[in-house]
This record gives sequence, structure tokens and C-alpha cells, in this order.
Amino acid sequence: MVLLRFVHFFTFIFWYGTLLYFTFLQAPLLFKALPRQLFGEVQSHLFPAYYWTSYVCGLLLVVTYHLLHPLKNYVSQDCVKITALYLMLLFSLGQGFWIGPKVAQLRVERQAAEDSKDTAKAETLAREFGKAHGISSLLNLLVIVSGTVYLVYWFRELYP
Repeated sequence: MVLLRFVHFFTFIFWYGTLLYFTFLQAPLLFKALPRQLFGEVQSHLFPAYYWTSYVCGLLLVVTYHLLHPLKNYVSQDCVKITALYLMLLFSLGQGFWIGPKVAQLRVERQAAEDSKDTAKAETLAREFGKAHGISSLLNLLVIVSGTVYLVYWFRELYP
């Protein structure tokens, strides 16, 4: 049981820390420091690892939570916490399997249109990219908010 608690704790801290680091430090710093095209290329190599981290950690958290808290013993606080974990995983899956690939494809298409000097197509693709990127950013923010809800309820349990 101690090992299971450690795995659960470590997995949450690792994932939540990765989310915060990537969202609020790494991405903004690279965006400011690199030309847009290079920034997009770097991010396209980082995102697969970012998404897989979310998938593995999310699945591990849901499984370990259920093992540590049998369903028959749930109280309302457990319902909030497991819902937050499921939402983190769900939003991450949506980001990685649905909108992330669309953002990546639009980035490549926009760059090709810019390289070929097709201004009208580049502008259209830039608008589509902006919308898709906004959805991706919103999903990422929802993962962080869900993780914060989980953390708050976890601390309420640890320090009543």
C-alpha cells in the first residue's frame, strides 16, 4: 500500500509539474527566443513526449486512485478527486489525439503556403491555426485547472 501511495503521489507531482513547466516556462521562453518557424519545429518534437507523459500519468493516476480508494468506500471528496483525474486524462487525450495533430498539420501547411508566397492561403491557414491553437491551449488550461482541483482536495484531506 505504501508503494502504491508513493507511485500515485510521484506520478501526480511529475505530471502536474510537467504541465506547469511546459505551459508557463518552457513554451513562452522558447517562443520569445526562437524565430516562429524554428519554435514550431521544436514544439513539434516536444509535443509527442508531452502527450505521452499525460497519457501514461493519467492512466496510472486513475488506476492507482481506484486501487487506493475502493468504490464502495467513496465519499463526496473522492468523487471530486477522481472526476478531476478523469477530466485531466480526457482533456489530455482530446489535446493529443484530436486537436494536437490538427494544429501540427495546419502549422506545416501554413509554412508551405508562406514559403510559396501564397499570401491568401497563408492568411486563411493562419486563422485556422489560431483557432485550433486556441482550442488546444484551452484544453491544456483545463488539464491544469482539473489538476489544481485535485491538488486542493488532496490537501484538504491531508490537512483538514
